[in-house]
Amino acid sequence: MADSFILPMNTTEDALELIGGKGRSLAKMSNAGFDVPGGFHLNADAYRAFINQNNLQDQIVALAKPALDNGWPTFEPASAAIQELITSCEVSAEVASQLRETYASLGAEPAVAVRSSANAEDLPGLSFAGQQETYLNVKGGDALVVAVRNCWASLWTAQAISYRHENEIDQGSVAMAVVVQIMVPAEVAGIMFTANPATGDRTEMIINASFGLGEAVVGGQVTPDTFIVDRPSKTIKETMIGPKEQMIVSDGDQGTKLTEVEAANRDQSSLSDGLLNDLVELALKIEKTYDGVPQDIEWAIVDGRISLLQSRPITNLPPQPLEVEWQPPEEIPALVRRQIVENIPDPTCELFDELYIRRALRWDRTKEISNYATLNGFAFQIMGGGNITETKEQWRANIRKAREKVAATPEGMAQEKHDLELFLSELSDDDRAAFQKMADELDSDNLPNAVTVPESDDPTFTAFHKTFTNDNQHRDWRERAMPELEAATNKWAALDIASASDATLMEGIRELTEAEGWYWAGNGGHTFGVAKSVDDQLQCFLRENLPEHRFTSGQFLSGFKSRIMQANDALFEIARVIRANDELGLLILATPARRLMRELEARSDTRQILGDIDAYLQEYGHQGYSLDFCEPTQQEDPSALFVTLKNMVRRKDYDPKQHEEEARRKKEKALKDISELLDGLKYWQFRYRLWFANKYYPMREESCFVLGMAWPVLRPMAAELGRRMVEVGTFKRADDVYHMYSAELDEAMQLRADHKGKPELGELAEQRRELRERRKRLHPPGTCPPEASELPGIAFKETQIKNDDTSDTLMGIPVSPGTVTAEASVIMNPSEFSNMIPGSILVCPMTSPAWTQLFAHAQGLVTDIGGILGHGSIVAREYGIPAVVGTGNCTQRIKHGQMIEVDGDGGTVRLLEGE
Repeated sequence: MADSFILPMNTTEDALELIGGKGRSLAKMSNAGFDVPGGFHLNADAYRAFINQNNLQDQIVALAKPALDNGWPTFEPASAAIQELITSCEVSAEVASQLRETYASLGAEPAVAVRSSANAEDLPGLSFAGQQETYLNVKGGDALVVAVRNCWASLWTAQAISYRHENEIDQGSVAMAVVVQIMVPAEVAGIMFTANPATGDRTEMIINASFGLGEAVVGGQVTPDTFIVDRPSKTIKETMIGPKEQMIVSDGDQGTKLTEVEAANRDQSSLSDGLLNDLVELALKIEKTYDGVPQDIEWAIVDGRISLLQSRPITNLPPQPLEVEWQPPEEIPALVRRQIVENIPDPTCELFDELYIRRALRWDRTKEISNYATLNGFAFQIMGGGNITETKEQWRANIRKAREKVAATPEGMAQEKHDLELFLSELSDDDRAAFQKMADELDSDNLPNAVTVPESDDPTFTAFHKTFTNDNQHRDWRERAMPELEAATNKWAALDIASASDATLMEGIRELTEAEGWYWAGNGGHTFGVAKSVDDQLQCFLRENLPEHRFTSGQFLSGFKSRIMQANDALFEIARVIRANDELGLLILATPARRLMRELEARSDTRQILGDIDAYLQEYGHQGYSLDFCEPTQQEDPSALFVTLKNMVRRKDYDPKQHEEEARRKKEKALKDISELLDGLKYWQFRYRLWFANKYYPMREESCFVLGMAWPVLRPMAAELGRRMVEVGTFKRADDVYHMYSAELDEAMQLRADHKGKPELGELAEQRRELRERRKRLHPPGTCPPEASELPGIAFKETQIKNDDTSDTLMGIPVSPGTVTAEASVIMNPSEFSNMIPGSILVCPMTSPAWTQLFAHAQGLVTDIGGILGHGSIVAREYGIPAVVGTGNCTQRIKHGQMIEVDGDGGTVRLLEGE
């Protein structure tokens, strides 16, 4: 036929637009000599002709829009309307005739599989797996025509429309080819991956198999047998026999049905050793046919013969895992994941490692010695020899000596008296009278000591005996540290980047990094430490004096208005404006977060919202999801922020005041409870500690808020330098600049001055970028080496508890009170923010400031790493949600959607059944 829409199964036609992803793969395998069931292709032009003949295109595109269902975008109404349009039209006589005629050539009305093959599926990044339909056991020409039309209609299932909408595929550009194949009445079927799709391990192959047709395995209707294969030796390294309680089989003359597997067969392996070996050999040959690209393969077996039903690239395959050791270099006694590291959750890029971690973070500007280092790409704080070598007894003795030395100084005594007077001045008349009555019963000369520190092993005594230092640090932080960082940022913000020389750009990158690092090392970190110390003092007092009660400092330190809470309030004001406009609300809720800014900028009625968002980002958007400057800030990429904005718009009952009221309620209850348990001196010692903590505790968030201030200025400079290196042929991408060390950049700049490039540096950057992606899959320990955590000076600084990998109860650090049971939202990085389930418990590795936007919609918090004054701990208290941090392995043990119980008073997380 001159105008035939039919192509043979082994067609050499390779056009995705004509035979679709599935069809193209089957044709390639058939031509390569693999056992592909016979049949033919109905090309996508038949679909296009059908749509044109019935004038459906404009109607379909107009209908393919989202609607809102309880605040969530849905394509169900669009799908139902479009599929009704398609199924109400008849397939043309020409196409129907070609289908019947070609089908008849296959034999006497054989059973066939009618499979969708869209022009945007089975691609490396877009599989469209399960988005369109397959019809099995179709018999007869009439039934085939109906099945083809139903396949066309399945191009417009709700999930397929949504998938295209999410991945920015033009709804008007899609078309559907159909593959018709002789039905394989499979005895056993399944799927196999030529690499481990969960871990990315290319040395493993995964085979899933069950009885009957493969749809039961692909569709998740059965728990199959799983075989893990060691590729180098081609041997089975692990076998897990699934229950296989049901299977899908042909249902008479048309369709399929789900039937029970005989009880005697359920615990039997669905595959013999010989068939497993055959599958392994076949998979390796198929992968080789696809130039070594790891494949996702569907297969079926009848009478020991393996038929291939599909092969496509594994989508979103993780990088090959690394095998590493977590041992510090010989010259470093121990490494601990704490302090500034909380803001650097991922492995660092090379330029940040050199300029910030190893150079800028030093206590003395005159010395090239940093207190931080990297191990396997991750930042750690270096712990000195004294913390390692001293015994617990020596440690206690050193604390006592230092306490006595400081307390005996005139400055220390004067400061204690000053602070006591200030404390008394802030009491109510009744409280002051009660305190004075207690004081009259004591020797007035000993009053400061009575109020301050009893004998204790608490290493944070300096919060009370060196308060004059605290005040000096507080003033120095505000009067020197912050102004210096602001001055450096403003200086380089005025630079005309386009006209600046390469050397000037590099000078700016170095100076801004130095300013950021020195802000923290020079006093920002000290200020942070003061806040931590007063919190720890209160915590120690509660633990020592009320051991039978589950009081934590967090119960008394919640409710202050930090910059994080102010940011949440500002974002809510934007959400309120959107809520009042139904059309704008639909746009916000239905548009994927990563392209929402573009959609807003493309409209003429969003000027106010864009202005409000820009004002928000100017105030708060310098904060990134990691302090590493290779990651974009919120100003550059607000997509994760938009996830929170969407939830604020969606939840009509949400108001930030709810958090304030909950935090205040918990605080008032705790104060009432403790006042009934403590009296006399103990009560006033508690009150004094609480006063002290309230005085310095807010400094923690204030000092951390400015971190990353310089990056919105530095990153455009780095981008310009990288762009110039791309032009000259040194780099492949502008952001290769972050994967260079400064000496390499200096060399590249010298070569560019002579109009020369060095492509080897671009290749090196690509290798380092890939290594960083592989390192992201690692789970760094809290302390290296692990045995160092047994020493008191290290144990005090640890931010991870070593939990049993088999227990259903994880221990952690209780930092925000209350108990809650809810689903877990396991969020590993900002790209997963959209997976946050409103009203769930946030489970994550650690939280930097930009993460805390998720807290507005969380009922609890659990982290791998963290301490009592970690960022997540403070913000959880402000939001009034229970929190347990420092569990060490929560992100590995808890599954997304699993029910868990968080006890923020006792510091436990219970894993409940079900996901």
